[in-house]
Amino acid sequence: MKAIIFDVDNTLITWDPKYLASVKEALDLLNIDYDESLPLKIYDAVDANEKVKNKLVKTDLIDFINQYCESSLPIEFIDNYIKAYGECVIKDDEYLEDTLKYLSSKYDLFVVSNWFTESQRRRLEKMGILKYFKKIYGGDNNYLKPNPKTFDIILKDYAKEDCIYVGDKLKTDVEFAFSLGIKPIWKTNEESNKYITIKKISDLRHIL
Repeated sequence: MKAIIFDVDNTLITWDPKYLASVKEALDLLNIDYDESLPLKIYDAVDANEKVKNKLVKTDLIDFINQYCESSLPIEFIDNYIKAYGECVIKDDEYLEDTLKYLSSKYDLFVVSNWFTESQRRRLEKMGILKYFKKIYGGDNNYLKPNPKTFDIILKDYAKEDCIYVGDKLKTDVEFAFSLGIKPIWKTNEESNKYITIKKISDLRHIL
């Protein structure tokens, strides 16, 4: 094995409902009045956008959000949201950095995310783990999962059998990677007879 590819949200960085405040922060910077239900609708719209788009484009995303939410937000909202979400981190695995340091000494580490690269880089930086990754690929400079071309940018330098993908979503991470011939590791609290599972990234030290 030569490379490990990681998802970000709920894989390297635990997702928390408090992150929804970043949507509100992005809206507040626009100095507009909005219904209190709008932040959650926007979050749902971003998730829905992933299911129908191949890449993450700011202009396309704001158009999709406005159509989905029946709103008229300016493109500046996306920039505000990218910046605000970049501050959203939770440090709940005390052995995370040591694990990535260990893994990076043996393998090339990559990140593939469906969110904007700038935002995810900032979050990894705040977590103190950015330095362990060879490259960060976001949805704005790569294909969104589960597009079959998502991993092509990495597989041009590595054989599929030399790669492992670590993610938390069964369909768009684990089953997707498996369907492409890449060995998946599923970060979950569930049990699986088909896939290797871990509860924390630090569990990888016992596997790899």
